[in-house]
Amino acid sequence: MRVFQLSQRHQVQQTPQTSSLASFYSMWDAVARFAKEIRASEFMSDMIRRRDAYGSDGVMGALDCATLYGLTRWLRPMVLVESGGFIGMSSAFILKALVDEKLANAKLYSIELSQDCEQGALIPEELRSSGGFVPMRGRIEDFLKGDQLPASIDMFLHDSSHSYQHMLWEFRQFWPRLRDGGLLVSHDVQMNAAFPEFVTNTYALEKKTGRRDFERTSHYEWGRWGYIGFAIKKVGR
Repeated sequence: MRVFQLSQRHQVQQTPQTSSLASFYSMWDAVARFAKEIRASEFMSDMIRRRDAYGSDGVMGALDCATLYGLTRWLRPMVLVESGGFIGMSSAFILKALVDEKLANAKLYSIELSQDCEQGALIPEELRSSGGFVPMRGRIEDFLKGDQLPASIDMFLHDSSHSYQHMLWEFRQFWPRLRDGGLLVSHDVQMNAAFPEFVTNTYALEKKTGRRDFERTSHYEWGRWGYIGFAIKKVGR
């Protein structure tokens, strides 16, 4: 049994210290196990063939796809939003994770700005037709202004413009929409300081010790694996 999903699994009363230090330590093993599983699968081989045949420029690599798959299976989200869905490499691995977790009613809202790319072209037909893939073409700013995205989500993936300003803007827009225990994920966090800066600002420190104040810090855990960064949101009690 995985250790964490607050809405379903985190029922035992814990102190902030045990919740943060004990509950999340084993998530790394779980994500690594799922990532190893998908990397050795025929699905990965097929997706690499699809990617190479279509053209790999600007497309998420195998390690990051496996990490994204592992995070998705671990969290078991029902409502997801991704920016920069492009031709669907990341979308395919998210959808595969949802299917493998038997989350038939889960929805992935995949936003792509470009009018020139074939959005979701790499997604296998059986995943595309499952009903979980919701492609959206246009500016993410317009979708937010028009209330066309869910107000409460379980997971957000940033993979659109990797400028410092835009990455921070997306993190700040979607962090409030994440439920307690929701997952903010970003690809290409090595491009600039936006992700570590955002995570730094979720910390609260004790005045005397300078250590993390567990009550006031607004994340449970965060980390980086390859070019994928993630933070798990904590809502103040």
